[in-house]
Amino acid sequence: MDPQGNPPFQPQCERQEEEEDSIWEKIESARHQLTRSLNPAKLTPYLRQCRVIDEQDEEEVLNSCRFPCKSNQTGYLMDILRRRGKRGYEAFLESLEFYYPEHYTRLTGREPAQRCSMILGRGRCFVPLSAAARAGRARNLCVNLCIKPWFTPPVCEEL
Repeated sequence: MDPQGNPPFQPQCERQEEEEDSIWEKIESARHQLTRSLNPAKLTPYLRQCRVIDEQDEEEVLNSCRFPCKSNQTGYLMDILRRRGKRGYEAFLESLEFYYPEHYTRLTGREPAQRCSMILGRGRCFVPLSAAARAGRARNLCVNLCIKPWFTPPVCEEL
């Protein structure tokens, strides 16, 4: 504190770094549970679409002989995302919100909501199958998923 009782000046980059560290501490405290229950192959298409990981990262996570089991793959993916900073954290939470809402709620204390992606940008919405079903779109998505196994979840203009 300075003589006027104000907290010492802290550059914004230091505050942001501290915030990211505290956020990742929450994720790390649940690491064992997350690595045992998340499927990295389910998350990587969305993370690539958000441009937080690239094709090489995805290939290494999913197909490297260094990571023979799903929990090792998930742990490595989490390590990559942590190195990406705030964007990595935001994209990871968004992917949990869409695919693993119970983990999202456990980590954030908030219920998942169908909303526009913070990572993909304004005016772009990510519509997971469950939300699509509530909106009456499940039939079309199911057809796409059944007929086109390579089909990734849609990104559409704001509804």
